[in-house]
Amino acid sequence: MIMTKPTNERLKPRKRPENYRSLLTTANAKTVKGEDLGYYTGILYLSPANESGVINTCGSASPECINLCLKSSGRMPMNIASRIAKTIFMVENREAFLQSLRFDIEGIIAKACQLGLKPAVRLNGTSDLPWIAMLLCQEYPQVMFYDYTKHPKPELRLRPNYWITFSHSGHNLAECLRVLALGVNVAVVFRVKDSQPLPETWHGRQVIDGTTHDLRFLDNVGVVVGLRPKGKAKKAPLDSPFVVLTESTHGCTMAA
Repeated sequence: MIMTKPTNERLKPRKRPENYRSLLTTANAKTVKGEDLGYYTGILYLSPANESGVINTCGSASPECINLCLKSSGRMPMNIASRIAKTIFMVENREAFLQSLRFDIEGIIAKACQLGLKPAVRLNGTSDLPWIAMLLCQEYPQVMFYDYTKHPKPELRLRPNYWITFSHSGHNLAECLRVLALGVNVAVVFRVKDSQPLPETWHGRQVIDGTTHDLRFLDNVGVVVGLRPKGKAKKAPLDSPFVVLTESTHGCTMAA
């Protein structure tokens, strides 16, 4: 469900800021799927957890989440240097970092307008720093911002144009069930192969396939976003609380 109505309103041309660095990625599998649904998307990929050596960007991540991070999937291992450079840029020169982000976001708006699409931005592609989106969503109400998070009480950070999906870590089941009851969706990684169906329910809640697209703000409210393991998570031990076991014959899952 969309919480606001992003527009493809064009901004006035803006001068590239001093010390500008390109930060948002617009060409990958996630963003292409979004274009088919009417959105032009930019994603910021910072270093997850302590990868950068200068800041922990995932303060609520469980040990399993850090160990099985998406940084090991697809082309992510090839982009380590880029993620670290962007993260160091944020830490060492926050103002230039934010000005660069603003410039990129306005580029997303302009390109979306040109293509007849709506602008969307995910500022925590591999991090969990809500302050970035909470700041910028106020400045750009015409953009739909969205993120996944493991920080508790996500309902307090929701905004008309900032959609948050809470993430199951393997150690936060009570918080998952609490926020589901409030209408905040929860993402869960299930131990199923790409060719296998996801379970129908998890703790009594409908499970939807979160791999068909990345635009979580298009999801119904109060559902579980089912994900399949990627990268190192495919080889997670059977007793890993992060990758949830399923009982496919009953269409439900075993509690993690």
